[in-house]
Amino acid sequence: MRKEVSFVILNYKNWQDTLECLVSVFDITYQPYRVIVVDNDSQNGSLGKIQEWLTARRIHPLHLTQEQSEKCDYANNFVVLIESNSNCGYAAGNNIGIRWAIRAGSAYVMILNNDTIVQKDFIEPMVMFLNNNPDTAMVGPKVLDLNGNIDHNCARRRLTIIDYISRYGIIKILYPRNKWALRHYYIGEYDFNDPKEVDVLSGSCILTRSEIIQKINYLDEFTFLFWEEFILCEKLLHIHKKSFIIPMSVITHIRGQSINSIPTLFILKKGKESFYYYLTKYRRFPGFIAYMIMHHDYIRYYYWKFKLLNRSFHAL
Repeated sequence: MRKEVSFVILNYKNWQDTLECLVSVFDITYQPYRVIVVDNDSQNGSLGKIQEWLTARRIHPLHLTQEQSEKCDYANNFVVLIESNSNCGYAAGNNIGIRWAIRAGSAYVMILNNDTIVQKDFIEPMVMFLNNNPDTAMVGPKVLDLNGNIDHNCARRRLTIIDYISRYGIIKILYPRNKWALRHYYIGEYDFNDPKEVDVLSGSCILTRSEIIQKINYLDEFTFLFWEEFILCEKLLHIHKKSFIIPMSVITHIRGQSINSIPTLFILKKGKESFYYYLTKYRRFPGFIAYMIMHHDYIRYYYWKFKLLNRSFHAL
């Protein structure tokens, strides 16, 4: 008998994307599964829109506040809607759904971005791989963009200090094709046809066992946005477990739709905070090294921003 998979889908303002994601999830061939949608305090009626859409399809979700979800241990409802008290970020928002899924008894938890479309048979290869490889803690699918191209973020390396210095900042600007710049990905080494051990999976879709996510103490809520996947890599290294990409499983990632609802300066600020936290807390880099890496990254960002604006100005 197959074990239950719980999908945890985080929504922030973009309920339309969430509905498209749900359409694809409801068409999967794997059974049994349930869906947990956590709304990160959208304040635009998102949960009402989602509930209305579900009811029209004769699906009756259980609607819980965050406090109620922490007390409710189990429900027979196929879909659960949880309303977060505040926009607490990617990690904390997903943790609300993950904790409920585990209390409800799901053997597996899938973290799935709401701006993704899944193929109907994408679950089975990942579950089978986890079942056959007990030393593997997390698996992810091959991720495609809207044009059908592989998003190489679904198979990334854990970078060294040399990689960071060469990948970010002035060196990257002066020598964009330096040999370290592309080490972040497995480009040229991996054909995305067979399962491969990787350091960092894409946070758009990760499947894990419930006991694993409990053992590593869930997602780190000290990050608000970005670098969560890299922190998961460090946590798995600590417990001597592996991550694999399973290319027989395929999803499409629209990318960044929820981020478009957040002011750019706020994203930059939170991204910098998460990056610094990851480098100092998990990579144990001295503060001044982490500060240098972090700000070199944003030097590169503002350089290309200035170049783009300058090009647009001269085109007028």
